Amino acid sequence: MTPATSQPAPRTAAQIARTPRGPRPVPDLGVQPPYRLPPMVDTVLPNGLRVVCVRQPSTSMTEVRLRIPCVPRRPEDLATAEVTAATLLRGGAGRDHWETDTLLARSGATLDAVRSPMWLNLIGSAPGGGLSVLLNVLTDALADPRREAAEVESAKNRLTERIRVVRAQPQVFAQEALRTHCYRDDPAVRDTPEPAALAAVTAGGVADFHRRTLTPTGSSLVLVGDLDPERTAAEVAALTGWWRGGAADWEPIRVPELRPEPIVLVDRPGAVQSQIRLVAPGPARTDPAFGAVSLANLVFGGYFSSRLVTNIRETKGYAYRTDSRFEDVKDTLRLAVEADSATGYTAPALREIRAELARLADGPLPDAEVESARRFLLGMSMISLASQATLATNLSSTLGFGLPPQWLTDFPEAVRTVRREEVEAAARRWFDPAAFTGVVVGDREALAPALAELGEVCDVNAVGAVGAVGAVGAIGSVSAVDELARRAG
Repeated sequence: MTPATSQPAPRTAAQIARTPRGPRPVPDLGVQPPYRLPPMVDTVLPNGLRVVCVRQPSTSMTEVRLRIPCVPRRPEDLATAEVTAATLLRGGAGRDHWETDTLLARSGATLDAVRSPMWLNLIGSAPGGGLSVLLNVLTDALADPRREAAEVESAKNRLTERIRVVRAQPQVFAQEALRTHCYRDDPAVRDTPEPAALAAVTAGGVADFHRRTLTPTGSSLVLVGDLDPERTAAEVAALTGWWRGGAADWEPIRVPELRPEPIVLVDRPGAVQSQIRLVAPGPARTDPAFGAVSLANLVFGGYFSSRLVTNIRETKGYAYRTDSRFEDVKDTLRLAVEADSATGYTAPALREIRAELARLADGPLPDAEVESARRFLLGMSMISLASQATLATNLSSTLGFGLPPQWLTDFPEAVRTVRREEVEAAARRWFDPAAFTGVVVGDREALAPALAELGEVCDVNAVGAVGAVGAVGAIGSVSAVDELARRAG
């Protein structure tokens, strides 16, 4: 019998990291090459629809994103818009929703309609042979404003139940408490309907809203995939030649300016966790300093190596989740800071957030922190454009912001050249603690004594900022149902 061959003992990570000459050197990170947009056709059709077709044949699929302006102002329009989105693909061209779903499934295509605060978005994908089917289903849905009464009633019931479920989540409560504190009852920031308004929606009202609102002017259609851009643009033009109409018959909604008010305590009796939500005015994406502000935000709290994450999550353990980001509120951009904490650590977490804001604004910023943030931002920019789906989504969003497609590549290139001194100036300008307002949501009885010690930082007597009782029922609305349901997961 042949003796078994002995195997060397496995080495540990510490052993692998060393050589006879000392620690094994870590190779330098490679230089990230500039990203270039693939070949595309960018055209505006005679009816006002903007069509962008991009050839990126990484797979045999094509991603489709249609974005239609949909900014209701009145409560009844808000409810009708939600039902319109929920029923848009439930028929068309004489088909019921079962026939539509079967037609898409047999061609390997998917298509969904989602309403966000400013847009109605149709999101789909299809293999090469199924693109024509998807486009025909999409245009058929736009062409037919009629709704069956049973479909409308079913959609109303589904939406009412989803709103009830979403409103039970602390994240949603906190977001709406913040909106109410910042903007009071201004209709510009009401994103989803009340159940009573939903109950009043009729099939006739949905059809009328569809005709008035779902128009090509201001809309954009993005297609990214294994396609011929010229031929695809021509096919879209032929399919949508019938689609006419101007923009919606109301003025664009403008959000009021943020007021630099004290942070307020919003009561959720019995809650064992608290939500800290702070906001401050942010720069426009077209601002020359936007790249510098983006890097300052990352250094502060925008990624896993940021100061805020390191301080209150990793080192002190005051928060189990924290983040700093840009947030779109209708036509404006805000700086948003969030932290979720146990009740006993809420006041220390808020104190540290404000201390980190002050430290960032006072500077200086070490070169290593700026370079780390720059590498992260450039890497994430490349990842966001790498697949057909992410490129289509980001192109559609960029057009929605009123920016050209080239912004997706121009912005990362601008970030490469931002100097540390510019990031420090942006931090002083935009991250002043005095510019931030917001809410702390939690159990008032447990939180008030500790928060009161923060003095002018937190007004523990302003519970009425979201209603006299500070309960879920006192909050006017939640964020868009589909969007919040997606984010909450």
